[in-house]
Formats: sequence, structure tokens, C-alpha cells
Amino acid sequence: MDPDQRVYAYGPYGSSPVAQEARPANLRVRLLSAVNSMPPLPAALSRLMRMLNSDAISATQVAAVIEGDSVLSGSVMKCVNSAYYGMPRRVSSIRHAVTLLGFQTVRNLALAFSMRRMMTGSAASRKLYGSYARHALATALLAQNAAVRVSGGDIESAFAAGLFHDVGKLLIYTAAPEAVPSILKRMEESGCSYLEAERETLETTHAELSAIVLEGWKLPDMICVAARYHHEPQLAAAPADGAPSLTALVHAADMAVNFEGFRTPDGLPNPPQDPAATLASLQLGGIDLLESFRAEFENLQEMFG
Repeated sequence: MDPDQRVYAYGPYGSSPVAQEARPANLRVRLLSAVNSMPPLPAALSRLMRMLNSDAISATQVAAVIEGDSVLSGSVMKCVNSAYYGMPRRVSSIRHAVTLLGFQTVRNLALAFSMRRMMTGSAASRKLYGSYARHALATALLAQNAAVRVSGGDIESAFAAGLFHDVGKLLIYTAAPEAVPSILKRMEESGCSYLEAERETLETTHAELSAIVLEGWKLPDMICVAARYHHEPQLAAAPADGAPSLTALVHAADMAVNFEGFRTPDGLPNPPQDPAATLASLQLGGIDLLESFRAEFENLQEMFG
């Protein structure tokens, strides 16, 4: 049997996928085939991702990777010298920027600009990029701000996990755009969740597709897990110390930015509940975290339009 014609059921993290009944070629097969046509990670971005959570990486090494890509370096330098950062004098190099802002900030700018370059490679993705990018960047920023409040939180991975959690949606928009109205109609008629409507329509979900893409890009396991279960965080393994998992942080950030109006371009309405309660339940604060996020994101998003 062609493996692309099997439907796999995923349980909690760490369990193996179980092949279920064979089904004829369908939207799921088309989407899985489209995964192979996703652009590879740019070399600079791939190197930056390998540097996540490595204590042996220096600011000089991060700067060297960015400087090796002239387009990326130029985009980061333009951003660093914008009014948002308010530098008293012009920043002259990436190494200078790293010294002033810290390599985590500069690395995150590079991640965001690399995503923009990847996601505007085709006419279809360029048309969708604006709202998709705002949602991705907002989720990344809020997930990172939330991780700062978690003892032992994975701040390094939080931004990247938020940035790429919905890449499977972009795959659906470009490879099977006719399915989106069907998914929304199924939601409206049955009252099911968006994820359930996707499963019934596509025999897969954008979360599963996101994880498959990120695994193909060889991103760290925790980022792939956060993408796969960002709508079902209870299925991801929780830290032994009881702190919120990276998946839970991305889930909460995703809910919050949707509620704030930064939605992906599928017409999905705002969540019915105020996400401040979800953030508070993770002991992240609620209203104060959202307020600080709003102030930072209002200025930051202008640089990635």
C-alpha cells in the first residue's frame, strides 16, 4: 500500500503513529505531496536554528552567520536602525547590533526576516503573507514573553516555535485553497472545532502538517512537538517540575493573538473566551502580559509588513 494513502492517528508525544484504514487519494495525499515542494530553510536560518539552546554559541558566531547572508544582514540592519529601537547613533554592523541589543534579539529578527523571504516565494503565498505573518510574529513574541515568566522556560525556542507553529496552514492555503471554505462550513453546520473540521475534511490537520514540515527542516524536537499539539497541549509531555510546556505556551499565545484580532487568513472568528484566563492559569499573569505584548507588537509589526 502507498504510505501516502494511509491515515495516521497520533496520540500523546512519544507514542508511535498507528496506521488506520486505507483511503483513496484525496486532499490529504495532495497536501502530503506538497510538503515535499516546500522551500528548504535558507542556509543562514538553518545554522541559526542549530544554535538554539547551545551554551557553546557566542554572540560573535551568531553575528557571523547573519553577516554571511547579505540580504538578511541588510534587513536586520535596517530594522535595528529604525525608530523602534531608538539608537542614539547609527549601528554600523551586525556585530555592533549584537553588542547593543543582545544576540537573542538580533537572532529573532533574523528568524522573522528569513520567514518572510521563504513565505513570499510564490504569488499565492505573497497574497496571504500579510495576515499570516502578523499572526506568526504576534504568536512568537507573546510566546517568548510568556516563557520569560516561566522558571526554567525555554526562551530560546519559544520565539521560533511561535513563528513556525502554523506553517501547515500556509501549505493548505497554497496547495488546497478550495478546502478552507469547506472546513469553515463544516464548523458552522456541526458546531465542531476548527481542528475537528480539518480532520473530517482533509483527513489531517494544519498542526500535523506543520510538524511534518518542521521535522523535514530538522528543527529541534520540542519545536516540532509544539507545532503538532498547539491545539491539543494536553497530548504533549509536560515538564517534570510542573511548569508549562513549550506547547502550552504556544497554545496560550495562539489563542491570545487570535482574540486580539491577529488571525490567519482563513476567516476563523475570534475565540469565544478571553485568553487572559488561560494565561493566568499557567501562572503567567494575564492582563499585564497582554498589555506589555500589545505595546511592543504595535511598533514591531510595522517592520515586517
